[in-house]
Amino acid sequence: MPSSHPDPPETRDRADAAPRLVGWKDIATYLGKADRTVKRWGSERGLPVHRVPGASKTSVYAYPAELDQWLESAGAFEPDSEPDTEEKPPTAEVRIAAPSAPAHSPLRPHHRPWSTKQKSATALAALVVFAVAVDATARLTVGASAAKVALRFLAHRSASNERTNQTVSDLDKSQANDFYLRGRYEWNQRTPESLNRALDLFTQAIVHDPNDARAYAGLADTYNLLREYTTARDDDTFSRAIAASRKAVALDDSLPEAHRALAYAEMYGTWDFADADKEFRRAIALNPSDSQARLWYANALSELGRFPEAMGQMEKAQELDPSSRSILADKGLMLYNAGRTKEGLGLLKEVEQSAPSFRSPHFYLMRIDLNLRDYPDFLAEGELTAQAANDPAMEDVIATARAGFVHGGDRGLLNALYAKQREYFPQGKLHVAMFAATCVLMGKRQEALTILEDAYNRHDVEFLAMLSHPDLRTLKDEPRYQALERKIDDLEHSSPSPARNLAEIGFVGR
Repeated sequence: MPSSHPDPPETRDRADAAPRLVGWKDIATYLGKADRTVKRWGSERGLPVHRVPGASKTSVYAYPAELDQWLESAGAFEPDSEPDTEEKPPTAEVRIAAPSAPAHSPLRPHHRPWSTKQKSATALAALVVFAVAVDATARLTVGASAAKVALRFLAHRSASNERTNQTVSDLDKSQANDFYLRGRYEWNQRTPESLNRALDLFTQAIVHDPNDARAYAGLADTYNLLREYTTARDDDTFSRAIAASRKAVALDDSLPEAHRALAYAEMYGTWDFADADKEFRRAIALNPSDSQARLWYANALSELGRFPEAMGQMEKAQELDPSSRSILADKGLMLYNAGRTKEGLGLLKEVEQSAPSFRSPHFYLMRIDLNLRDYPDFLAEGELTAQAANDPAMEDVIATARAGFVHGGDRGLLNALYAKQREYFPQGKLHVAMFAATCVLMGKRQEALTILEDAYNRHDVEFLAMLSHPDLRTLKDEPRYQALERKIDDLEHSSPSPARNLAEIGFVGR
């Protein structure tokens, strides 16, 4: 299908990699400058902004990666001939609405237009996450250029007497605590909108108190969940989560949430199973009553085939927080994967009925229904999944599959599903396990194996579960599949408690 995107191919690639900053306000917020300064940079210093063909001169947008490259270029941090000044507040008679920032930006405006000072401080707080990655560049996927940009930005701001080295007042600490608590509330809602609000609130907490380890841990927790509940890219979110959690640990090694967030990001982001296991244990030792740490550890253990331990941690998590819909949904999936199909489906249906807008039960049931060849329910749950995650690609995939089902029954659905998934797969907008499972259902076994190998090479977060997916397990006699299992076994044996071979227990991961 021809694209309606006005950009050339190389620009479309950048758009896939990061959200656009739309309008001078968003660009200025990202750079921590006043609108007029950024406009002047666009005309005099070659600031990389793009204009919408045929639109007015004010219709501009930019990509964060290009702005970062420009910031790193010679002269980007030269003093301005005109100092930034505070923006005038709106009069009592005129109310100015804050512009909408990109869906995944940590710089979303908060309730009212920000002053230049607030914008600058917010950009500083967001970039701190990248700066702390410098000490671990060998383990993170954060690029060296991004870290350099962050450090140069911080040095520039420090030279301008910004607040990073100033004593934090009691008032600022109080405000930071308020932002942190509100951020935790939004984080617990687990919706695309609430998670982006949480990013904003945790960032504001860091603005008020750059030494608040809890705020960095909250930021890390949020990045860990963004890749699951939104269309944010795994490599981007996990690298940020690791950087933020390491900063939190450096500020307060006794903070359980910091070790918990680091463990999760290492488990799924870098496949450092040994260190993830250590960090999970450290988090639980610091706070045995942390149900979230128990839940995440349970899911991590299940990925490694350590099912008895996984179920024990899951049961403990439920005891600590029996009202958690996340725990109940993940337990339902774990029961199904363990062969207790009726119990698992029953629990997932209960969670779905009590929390209709919660994504996890819809997503789990969608994948289970495809595995069970229950195509009507697969389509229904797929629509609910796309709606809950605000995922246009998923919505398009399911709509195409429904049309195929109407016109051609089961085979029509699979043909349409495969064609549409194959279209989205190269763009990184599709759950890899679903496409591989569809290939198996279509009899395209070698293509499914190629998808698995590609997922392994990219350290895709879904790969661990893919090796024990019911449909993909039918490939277990293929030499290419067995080679992948051996590679994971090598990684697993670096863990303090090596996992048993997945084939021996027939366990389906998270």
